[in-house]
Amino acid sequence: MGNEKLTVAEALKFARHDFLNELQLILLYMDLGKHPEARKTIMNATECMRQVSVLEKLGLPAVQIWLSTFDWTYSVFPKTLTCDIQSGIREVDDAEVVSYLQQVFSEAERAVDPASEYETQIDVHALQTSWSIQITVNGVMHNKLPAPKVTGDFMVEETFAHNQWTFTISGR
Repeated sequence: MGNEKLTVAEALKFARHDFLNELQLILLYMDLGKHPEARKTIMNATECMRQVSVLEKLGLPAVQIWLSTFDWTYSVFPKTLTCDIQSGIREVDDAEVVSYLQQVFSEAERAVDPASEYETQIDVHALQTSWSIQITVNGVMHNKLPAPKVTGDFMVEETFAHNQWTFTISGR
């Protein structure tokens, strides 16, 4: 899917689908008498939603939407999201950040091995005067090109080691 921008209707469709999948999984566990698993599924879904809601404090609405819809746009990279965010004023054009992230992940999609599975951890940290988004992808990445040169008011670092790609974008 990559660079395509989701419409509100598409985002709602994906959200409904994910929600119904969670409900069906909970119902399955309950029908099987596996109440601890049902409870764990509820708690995991609740925590995922809490993390997404914390993104609002980042103050970068376009980045918030990109991170919130990451799973649907880049389905090969299933994500876990953690946020530790203090409210603050960000000195960056968040549309530029999103454009850059779209470019990076469109390229990353071309480097995946169709026979491999991937795990993606996204950690968002922000203090009042700085922010960072670290994305760690575990999985085989064939011929992954380095991130493009930064032209915006933010910085990028990336490392490759043992089938792990770590990409960090940060700014003020």
